[in-house]
Amino acid sequence: MGISVACRAWLVVTAGLLTGCGAGGHPDGGPSRRPDIVLVSIDSLRPDHLGCYGYRNPTSPTIDRLAREGVRCETAVSTTSWTLPAHAAMLTGLFDSAHGVVDNGMRLPDAVRTLAEVLHDSGWRTAGFFGGPYLDPSYGFGRGFDRYESCMSPTAESSRLDVTGPRTVEAATRWLDAEMDQPEAGPIFLFLHLWDVHYDYRPPPGYAERFDPDYAGSLDASDLPDNPAIEPRMSPRDFAHLVALYDGEIRFTDENLGRILAGIERRGRLKDALVIVTADHGEEFFEHGGKGHQKTLFDEVVRVPMVLRWPGHLTAGRVVKDPVRIVDLMPTILALAGVAERPSMQGRDIGPLLRGEAMDPAPALMELHVDKNDIRGLRTAEAKTISWRHAGVTCLYDLVRDPREEQPLAEASPRLEKASAELDRAAEEAAAFAHGRPAATFEVPAELKRRLGVLGYAGEGAAPPRPGNK
Repeated sequence: MGISVACRAWLVVTAGLLTGCGAGGHPDGGPSRRPDIVLVSIDSLRPDHLGCYGYRNPTSPTIDRLAREGVRCETAVSTTSWTLPAHAAMLTGLFDSAHGVVDNGMRLPDAVRTLAEVLHDSGWRTAGFFGGPYLDPSYGFGRGFDRYESCMSPTAESSRLDVTGPRTVEAATRWLDAEMDQPEAGPIFLFLHLWDVHYDYRPPPGYAERFDPDYAGSLDASDLPDNPAIEPRMSPRDFAHLVALYDGEIRFTDENLGRILAGIERRGRLKDALVIVTADHGEEFFEHGGKGHQKTLFDEVVRVPMVLRWPGHLTAGRVVKDPVRIVDLMPTILALAGVAERPSMQGRDIGPLLRGEAMDPAPALMELHVDKNDIRGLRTAEAKTISWRHAGVTCLYDLVRDPREEQPLAEASPRLEKASAELDRAAEEAAAFAHGRPAATFEVPAELKRRLGVLGYAGEGAAPPRPGNK
């Protein structure tokens, strides 16, 4: 199945528009008008499965185009490896211990300001459309949105089986029809949570076949967490098809994103819009023996894409090599948009990096406190420390020599002792930041509990894994 007509139209039109921008221009201290802002979070999306990050399969023409016309961050790091706390971090600029939403039944404290709240109070018309249960307004994510709408099917027996992308396109388009023809009413902030890349990998017919046309086996990705056919010793041929199913979901989602952007372009508003595409976490394919996510803090699950496009303000084709973090998104968006209010945040404005300027390094703190886990990590450009506190194990990985995190340094290494102390200090500072603003607990509604229960996340505390064979 080829790329949609709407998506092709958007790609052609924006190519012509942005060619005239040349290399773009550096921000001159603030926008001449408040920009429309589109923030897209694609659940479970690994950056190394996108063309703009070097992937060989054509999974992401829309995102690749955005990267060519904007800025791509080579190494963007999440705060965790699952949806709920990662989105809380993305939308507040706080690490997980600071916003406190680290387990089911917890929601954002009222005292914590969200990106939508700040933009709404600064004159933006705000809407959010989400496709997965962990973005439910019960968790506090609906605050600040004029419209915040679930695109989940009310009849789907499982969140893993739901296909939400087309409904997200329809819902966002309806809102754009009502709002974008009123420029005098102020700019818009559109938040999109696109769910379909999340397991189970069930792309529509023709999508997986695009990447694996000759497969004659019987593997599917149904019930992925408990599917006995999906395990580290599965045949290489079946494993290749599993990856093709995942890639097919990415291509399907990329086309749905293209349709939404095409709708904004038809209204003449894309050329001046700030568009950001990122993800909450990645996905494991047995790099360390596991599948899915929410078990470890290795790079396959904590590295995410981050692409920002704003014609005339961000230089087209620039690549930021310095590591950045999802907690940096909120302060950066507010700074780029010229918003005066800056709530207390732990992320920082990475505008200088986006302009090609130098900034001091900022380590990425990662945490995983769900399912009886107590795992913490600290990542820099050169190294990562991971502490499985519930298991009493701490490892240090030299990312220059060992980018796949397969050979931890010896326990007697003086580097490990220093790195472990730095990790403890970063975690303590994050927790101290939350003083007086504890996360609120709540009774998860029965229907939401049902949707969450079928995701297959519940489990024992994860042991320090050994590398897999894939």
